[in-house]
Amino acid sequence: MNPIAKRRTSLAVKYALMILYAVITIFPLYWTFVNSFRTNDQIFSKMVLWPENITYLENYKMIFEQDIPLAFKNSVVLTSISLVLLICCTLMAAYVLSAYRFKFAKVIYLLFAMGVVIPRLSILIVTFRNFKSFGFLNQQYPIIFCYVTFELPLSIFLIVGFMQSLPSSVLESGIIDGCNSFRLLTQIVLPMSRNGLLTVIILSFVSIWNEYAYSLVLLSNRKFKTLTIALASSKTEFTIEYGMLSAGAVFAVVPIMLVYFFLQDKIISGMVVGAVKG
Repeated sequence: MNPIAKRRTSLAVKYALMILYAVITIFPLYWTFVNSFRTNDQIFSKMVLWPENITYLENYKMIFEQDIPLAFKNSVVLTSISLVLLICCTLMAAYVLSAYRFKFAKVIYLLFAMGVVIPRLSILIVTFRNFKSFGFLNQQYPIIFCYVTFELPLSIFLIVGFMQSLPSSVLESGIIDGCNSFRLLTQIVLPMSRNGLLTVIILSFVSIWNEYAYSLVLLSNRKFKTLTIALASSKTEFTIEYGMLSAGAVFAVVPIMLVYFFLQDKIISGMVVGAVKG
């Protein structure tokens, strides 16, 4: 086989694999979308690629008769506050670990990096006992500390790598011009780390938005339910409305898809730089 034919064959195989992966990834989402316009009888009778009646909106109406809109609001509030606190903590910690050389700096960085591999569920019982001792059970906002703690190790790992990739000459110029540490962070490092921060925001947003176990255990109060808990509990004792669940899943996944669609290039660039320099 000549080199040109070999190259074409290689490209054809790569594109075929990518198309197959895309179909495997997208089809469940599309199938959920189709089922959101169908009744239970239609869903169990046969599988279709397009709903029998695209104007059938009863499943979406049922969503607003459940706790799902309130749960959506709770998820938005908890996720937003968590991301703000996470970015503040990540910026300060990553800046100190990347810009300053002090004793045990590498040890502290490694401890944060080790936090990435610790399973969250392994400390669920301990967290429950601590929440109970402090009177935080069934309170809406204390769970934010859990969310921030879970996302902090990976966030610091990525941002430290990103900050270490910044040109040292730019930072030295800022110091010569009289910038103190705070101005150096907010006026030089922060704008130049924008892609890395967007990567952290997106990855953390998806993780917090989809979190289930801690919300289930620590937020048993109905008015504080998050979207994942509301979707899981939106069924009766004897029947499950799969059409309504599909509509709820579409309702829940739309924000994630929008975030990824508009910021996908930032995710890739931020991950690449953090991986190379981290």
